[in-house]
Amino acid sequence: MKDLQALSEQILNQAQAKGQSKLEDAEKISAAKIEESRRNLVELQKARKAAVLKKIANDFDREQQTLKNKERNAVLEEKQLILKSVFQQALEKMNEWDEAHFALFLDGVLSRMDGSKAYRIVPGAKSLAHFQGKGLQQLLAKHPGVKISQGSIPNKAGFILQEGGVDYNYCFDELIEDIKNEYAAELAALAFQDEK
Repeated sequence: MKDLQALSEQILNQAQAKGQSKLEDAEKISAAKIEESRRNLVELQKARKAAVLKKIANDFDREQQTLKNKERNAVLEEKQLILKSVFQQALEKMNEWDEAHFALFLDGVLSRMDGSKAYRIVPGAKSLAHFQGKGLQQLLAKHPGVKISQGSIPNKAGFILQEGGVDYNYCFDELIEDIKNEYAAELAALAFQDEK
């Protein structure tokens, strides 16, 4: 009976040892799974945090670029207003020329023309008085091929010079517009060069 009891204890001890071993193995597997889950959770949190930070950084960059664009556009608009004002002031100054300045301008234009051809000047209504002054009459006497039209161009200062069906437009607003198109970029570069 002692043998049976010893055998029984031995089987019980083996079963207990085997159970203990399985329990320890199960605890190790569970601990490993828990650790893996914890690492996955940490990585997931890091990834989410990185994604949130990246989105915040992208939003910030986009907002910053938007503000820079708005600032650049506001500055550009202000520069355009200044340039427009400069050209408008030039036009106003030309419109206010006295007879001497107007005669000087007209003489410059007529001196470049072929003296052997016949020209007709159609005055702008705003410059009509200049063509009736003594100074311009004397100037026109130097250019016998030039005649003054009886009509005028409404709401314009300056004149149109006609020759053989070709009109040369010397109305001041048109001259300023041509100069604006040609020199606006260069004038802007000169006027705003300190800002770069």
